[in-house]
Amino acid sequence: MTQANTDPSQANNHPTTVAPVRGWCRISATVLSHQREPVPSNNESYNDIYNNIVSPIEKEIETDVSRQSKVRHRGRFLKGPIPMHLIARAAKLPGQALALYLAVHHQTALTGKALVTLPSALLDELGISRDAKARGLRRLQQARLIEIERSCGRSVRVGLTTVN
Repeated sequence: MTQANTDPSQANNHPTTVAPVRGWCRISATVLSHQREPVPSNNESYNDIYNNIVSPIEKEIETDVSRQSKVRHRGRFLKGPIPMHLIARAAKLPGQALALYLAVHHQTALTGKALVTLPSALLDELGISRDAKARGLRRLQQARLIEIERSCGRSVRVGLTTVN
């Protein structure tokens, strides 16, 4: 039951709640003008303390070693492994067959294709002329180290053999 407070001594005229008298229960209570915010549990307040701690700012200090690791290595490379017995077979062939075999291996590893053309810039870096390329490809094919595909009006396409 709720009844209005009629006592003129109270400045705020809040309604009073009257509860029936049962044992030690309160007989009357005033309604609060605003509700209290719920208090977080111990776990929540404990987590808030540790989650809101500001950690020190981490900054990487650049050194000569870290600068060198960031530098992209330019230039050509060989991707391995290359079986040693294949290199030995190409090395026994005359002329620049070994350099040509390594150029074919480089291009197939770089492009990921089974058949590739050999760029003239790569051959120039290795010191292989057009004639040396033709002779070397013929010898590597005879040694069954490479496969050659020829088409009219197109560059020779070369690939490494799978059965060695």
